[in-house]
Amino acid sequence: MAQSILDPVAAGQTRFRMQGLAPDARGIAIGREALVVFESLDRCVAFLGAYSVEASLDDLLPSMTLERARRGGGGTALLMRCEATDGYALDRLSRLAGAARSQVYVGAGSVFVRYRESLAPFGYDLAVPVAELLAREGNSAGLSAHEVLVVDREFFSRYKSEDRIDPIELIQRLELRAVALPMQGIASDPELCGMRDMALLLVAPGIADRVLAYLWRKEIAMAGVRVGLAEDRRPSLLLRLRNPPGRILDVLRPIPGVELLVPVSPRAAVEAGWVHAIHLASASSCLPGDEMYLFRGRAGRVERIDGAPRFVDGRYLVQTEVHLREAEFEVEPVQMQEAGQLHVDLRLRPSSMAREPRASLIAWSELELLRRLVYLVPPSALAAARLVPLSEGLLVLGGGARFARDGRALSVGTVIPLGQRFCEVAPGVLVPDGFELWPRLRADLIRELLGLEGDDRAVFLGPGRDPIHIADERMMSLDAAAIGTLETTEAELVEPSLPALEPGTITNQRLGRFALWGFRSQDS
Repeated sequence: MAQSILDPVAAGQTRFRMQGLAPDARGIAIGREALVVFESLDRCVAFLGAYSVEASLDDLLPSMTLERARRGGGGTALLMRCEATDGYALDRLSRLAGAARSQVYVGAGSVFVRYRESLAPFGYDLAVPVAELLAREGNSAGLSAHEVLVVDREFFSRYKSEDRIDPIELIQRLELRAVALPMQGIASDPELCGMRDMALLLVAPGIADRVLAYLWRKEIAMAGVRVGLAEDRRPSLLLRLRNPPGRILDVLRPIPGVELLVPVSPRAAVEAGWVHAIHLASASSCLPGDEMYLFRGRAGRVERIDGAPRFVDGRYLVQTEVHLREAEFEVEPVQMQEAGQLHVDLRLRPSSMAREPRASLIAWSELELLRRLVYLVPPSALAAARLVPLSEGLLVLGGGARFARDGRALSVGTVIPLGQRFCEVAPGVLVPDGFELWPRLRADLIRELLGLEGDDRAVFLGPGRDPIHIADERMMSLDAAAIGTLETTEAELVEPSLPALEPGTITNQRLGRFALWGFRSQDS
């Protein structure tokens, strides 16, 4: 009887002979990595297909590597490494690998042991050291960087990696497998072979117009786009059918040049009657970029469409003929009449709309208060204000468009709390606060009707009164009108009272070695 080289792990065991093993939350011995040994490529593809149906390959592919290795005793195998997150993920790997007639091992680095089974529910640990196992083969140098030691219950194998296989490229190169459609037709299947909600139709350029006309007569909800395929000079037509009837699909499928495609993911579709070995809906990382992939079974090709197709409503794709006929009746000329009865008056009416005051009409009796408030007006508002004397009082205007371009946003109408305030309903058109012009006209039309040009102003003093027109040259600056003229006096010159300086004398004396020492000024 062969001697076992693995010992079952006991419940609660925390120390292991093999490096890299550790217990998880349930006490199962797991490693940092999992290794799946496949004897052939078809078993590896079967495992990936089963995994993609049950879980997402996008979670497995980032940490997955696939190597072609040669066994030490002869033969080859495929070694798949992936990250071992917990015991639950390893249980799924072990169950699916067993269905593909393969085995899962756990460990780290270059040594792996068999994963748990019914005979050892908590996993396995080495019964003898790794050096002793290698010595049985006459190998005392140990494992190289490209070798992996796989230890089972009663045997161990040494694999040497020869080359690596990109799993994404492998999935993309897999051929489609033909499957049988219902004998009674697609309409007999309740799910319409996966096309109950939506179906894609790839139509050759020569028959695209006829297929469009047929679907239009049958009132099929469709949208389409012209796509250029790899070996075709003219673009083909890709149609999207929403909730297509099964009888329509049965009519279209046998037509030469028409291919029915089943959407399997947002960016992939497979021809009806064919199936991909991998469930592409769970392997979006295998289809890089923003391209859409069309897997054609009969043509044996994979078409890549740049970007997501932008479908156009089918009503704009169907060819239509427009015929114009001459009118069968005569149109009599319209007689134009005078429109004088349509004339309405522009008047003031009360309004609750809040507007910023742009001017103030100050009575002559409040002139003294205005003089005192001038000192409180900010310099920017004072420089932009204009003054117009009227019979009703002084009209103080805020800065117009000419001053607004200088960046002065504060109007003098908001600063001086005197008189009646006026608001602007159009550039240069002022109405009393609390009123508006009725009917409401465009601002440029109001200025045109009032005959305003440039910086001219029109002021509505009150309801029932005609507006007054104030030309730009009649307006004065408030600061110049308030300050007036400053008088200056001549400066008086005074003759200097200091006496003249006396003539100086020069004395030549011999200076010693330290001339500045002992020097005394005339004051001392």
